[in-house]
Amino acid sequence: MQEKRKAQDAFPVTTTKTRLSAFAAAKAKAAGQIAPDSPSEASIEAAANVAGVNRSNGHNGVETPQLSTLLSSFPLSKSQELDKHVSSDDEEDATDFEQEEGNNYSSAYNTTSYKSDQPVKLSNLPPDSQCVIKDIPEMLTLKLEAGETATFVGEYDLRVKSGYIMIYGAVLRAGPTTHRVYAPSTHALPVVTAKGGVAEVDIISTTRSLDVLSKISPLWTKLWYAQAQKDAQQTDTEPRSFALLRSSSDDPLKRAVTALEVEQDCQVTLNRVLSKPTATHPSSVIMVSGPKGSGKSTICKWLINTFLTASKASASTSCFWLDLDPGQPEYSAPGQMSLVQIRSPVLGPNYTHPSGHVSSAYRTIRSHTIAANSPRDDVVHFLACAMDLRDAYFRALEDFAGAPLVLNCSGWVLGSAVSAMMELVQQFPLTDVVLMEPMERETVASIEATLPMAKVLMIPPRHKPAQSRTSAELRAMQSMSYFHSLAPRKGLSTWTDNTLSQLHPWHVKFNGENAGISSIMSYGEAVNPDFLASIIDGMMVAICEVESDEAYATVQYRPPHVPSASAAEMGETMNDRIGRTPEGLPYLRADNSGLIQPLDPRFSSCKGLAIVRGINVARQEIQLLTPMSVKEIKNLQGSRTVLVRGKFDSPGWIFLEDVYSGNAQRVKRQEMLSLLKDKTTRPYVAQRDAAETGLGLGEKEWRVRHLPRNFGARNAA
Repeated sequence: MQEKRKAQDAFPVTTTKTRLSAFAAAKAKAAGQIAPDSPSEASIEAAANVAGVNRSNGHNGVETPQLSTLLSSFPLSKSQELDKHVSSDDEEDATDFEQEEGNNYSSAYNTTSYKSDQPVKLSNLPPDSQCVIKDIPEMLTLKLEAGETATFVGEYDLRVKSGYIMIYGAVLRAGPTTHRVYAPSTHALPVVTAKGGVAEVDIISTTRSLDVLSKISPLWTKLWYAQAQKDAQQTDTEPRSFALLRSSSDDPLKRAVTALEVEQDCQVTLNRVLSKPTATHPSSVIMVSGPKGSGKSTICKWLINTFLTASKASASTSCFWLDLDPGQPEYSAPGQMSLVQIRSPVLGPNYTHPSGHVSSAYRTIRSHTIAANSPRDDVVHFLACAMDLRDAYFRALEDFAGAPLVLNCSGWVLGSAVSAMMELVQQFPLTDVVLMEPMERETVASIEATLPMAKVLMIPPRHKPAQSRTSAELRAMQSMSYFHSLAPRKGLSTWTDNTLSQLHPWHVKFNGENAGISSIMSYGEAVNPDFLASIIDGMMVAICEVESDEAYATVQYRPPHVPSASAAEMGETMNDRIGRTPEGLPYLRADNSGLIQPLDPRFSSCKGLAIVRGINVARQEIQLLTPMSVKEIKNLQGSRTVLVRGKFDSPGWIFLEDVYSGNAQRVKRQEMLSLLKDKTTRPYVAQRDAAETGLGLGEKEWRVRHLPRNFGARNAA
C-alpha cells in the first residue's frame, strides 16, 4: 500500500517571500508618521490661514468664508492621513486588479464592511474643563475652537449661539433657530465642526419622536442614545436624548459607530462643483451616480445643504431633489420616484423625513411608482418617469428661479443600466456629473464625450463601516416610518406607536356608482384574476391618479417623445378592458399583446402608498391603510383612481407589530401557558421553538408566513 503523503508534500515549496497586504504594509509603514488624533494649535492656525479667515476668541470680526473654501479648510483626520499613506501600495494593488482578464473598472474597490476592535476617534475636543460651558440634563453648551469637532449619537436640537459651524455640509450661523438632528447608529454620525473661529453651540435634549417605533418592532431598538444601566439607576430625571462621543468606546451599547467624514479627495471634488460660476446660476443641474452603497445619498445631501446655507442663501432659498433610486429613496417609500422641493437642511437619514404629509421643510412636487425596488424590469417606463419629473422641475423653475437640481441615480450601474444612464445624460441639461467609483472606464468616457461643457468629477471609493441593518431591513424601516407617520408639528415629523391593526382604515367601494377606484393594475408579472384578491390582501399597493385616458398604455408602449396612440389605434375603449374578479374587484385586462403596460407618467401620478387591510365582499369595499391626509383623499374623489401592485417588498413587519407591542410580562405569561402557540393564532405568523431555531432554552422566534413564490404568476391565465 502506498504511504500517505504529508499535507505539505501536496504543494510545491516556494521561495517567494511572504507579502503583506496593502493595508498591513501601509499600517506598518505609517506607524511612525500618522498625525496625532487632536490637531495642534499650529495646524488649526495653518488651516485657518489657508481658508483665508481670521481666528479670534469670539464671533466678532469673523468673516464668513466663500462657499468654495468651506469644505477644504479643515486639516486631515487620522483616518485620512492613513488613507494618504496607503495610497502608494493601493496603486500597486489597483494595477494588479486592472490587469485581470475581463476587468473593465478604473480602480479596485472593497465593498466589504468591517468592524474594528480598536476604538474609533469621533471627536477632537479638549478636556471638558476647556470646552464645556454648561452641562445640565436638558442641554449641553460647548465652546469649539476653529477646526474642533464634536460627534453625538441620538436625537437633538442644535442651536448656534455665536460663530458658525458646519454639519452634514450645512453652514449654520448664530441665531435663535434650532435645527433637529437625527443621528442613529444605523448610519455614520454627523459631525459638528467649528469654522472660521470660536463657536458656541447648544445641544438640546428633545422628546424622542422616532424612538416610539421600538415598541412595535425590534428593528428600531438600539439605534439612539441609551444610558448605561448603572447611570440610569442613579438618576430620577428623564435621560438625555443624545450623548457626546469622543470615541466609539464611549457608547454604552458598544455599537460599531463611526463619524460622517468627507475625505480630502471628496472635499476637493465638491469644491470644484460648488466653486463653479454655474453653481449659483439658474438651472444648475448636478447628477450623482455610482454603485449601491457608495455614498450617493450622502453626497446629494451634502450638496443640497451647502446650497441652502450658502452665504447668499435666504429664507426663501430652495433646492430640488430628483430621486431616481426606487430601492432606497430619500423622501418616499421604496418603489417610488419623486421630485421634492427642499427648503431646510437635511440632517438625518431617509427614514427620518417620510413624505406621507406636507411639511414646511419639504414638499413633494410630483411622484411616480414603478412598484419595484429596481428599474431593471422596465427601463423604458423608468426613463419615462424620469423625463416627466424633469419637465415638472422645469415648470417649478417659473416660480423658483435659480433653484438647483440634484439627481440621485439608482445604484444599478452595470449591464443594461449603462444605456439608461446615458439616456439620462442626454435628456437632462447637466452642468456637473459626480461619479462614485468604481465606474466602468467606457461609461466615464461616454459621459465626457456627451457633455463637453459639463465637468465630470470622480470620487474615489472608501471603506464601508460595519452596518447594523441590512438593505432589506432599512427598506422595511423606511416603510414603517412612512405608514406610522403623523402630520408634522411645528415643521417636525412625528410618528405613532399604535400598530396598524389599531388604526381605522379607509373603506373604499370598488363597485357601483360611488366606486372609489376604477381598476387594479399589475406591474410586471400578470396574475390570474381568480387569485387577485388573495394576492393583494395584506400587501402594499400604490394609489395612482389617472388624469387622462391616455395614461393607459397602448398596444405598444411609447417613449415620452413619441405621441400617444389614438382611441381607434388602441382598438377598444378602457371600459372594455376592465374585468371583474369573482369577488367583484375591477382589474385591467391585458392588451392585445397579452401584456399589461404601466401607466403613462405624462398623464398620471402616484399620490401615496397603502396597505390592503381587508376586502369586504358583501359590502363591495376594500379597506386601505395609508398616511395620506383627509384633504389628499378628498382630492381624489371624482377622479379615476387606480391601485397598482407589483414587486413591492412584502410588509412582513406589519404582521409582527401586535406580537412585539404587547406588554413583556403578559407575553411571557402567555408563552408559559402556551396560549400564543395553541390558542392565540395570528394570520400569516408562525412560532418556532428553540429546538428548531438553535436559540437558547426558552427562547422563541417569530417568522412571517409567505405565499409560494410567483403564486399568482403560476396560476395566470
